[in-house]
Amino acid sequence: MLRKFSTLMLTAALLTGSVAATAAFAQTAPAKQQIKITVQLNGKELPFPQDIVTENGVAYVNASTLAVALGGAAAWDSTTKSLLVSKDNKYGLRMYENNTFAYKNGKETRVANPPRPVTGGVLVPLVFIAEELGAKVSYDAKTWTYKLTTEINK
Repeated sequence: MLRKFSTLMLTAALLTGSVAATAAFAQTAPAKQQIKITVQLNGKELPFPQDIVTENGVAYVNASTLAVALGGAAAWDSTTKSLLVSKDNKYGLRMYENNTFAYKNGKETRVANPPRPVTGGVLVPLVFIAEELGAKVSYDAKTWTYKLTTEINK
């Protein structure tokens, strides 16, 4: 009986020690710091409803927020899984989810980075869409800031 009790206590001590060691390791693991990218439009910060996402050097932002800020519009079509970005009835770009095929003003074209639907919106490549809507884009690597300049007609 004493032998079973000793074995049981030893097993419990080993299990408790391994759980405590795992918990201690988890608390000391360094957290990965994320860099906050910002976008300025004509010198003022442009807030987005979702975080700006980067992949392979391309910054993705909320399509509607960007298009409206630049005097355009953006609408997602869930049937065709496509995004239509337009401005002044003179410009239209339809891009498709997970596809580089697109239509620009009714003509077939290719885009380097397709739109990405996410909860609460659609993300698009910032520089490409901003330039398509007439903005000049520069990037300040020291402050992680994209600077857009354009005339806004409202």
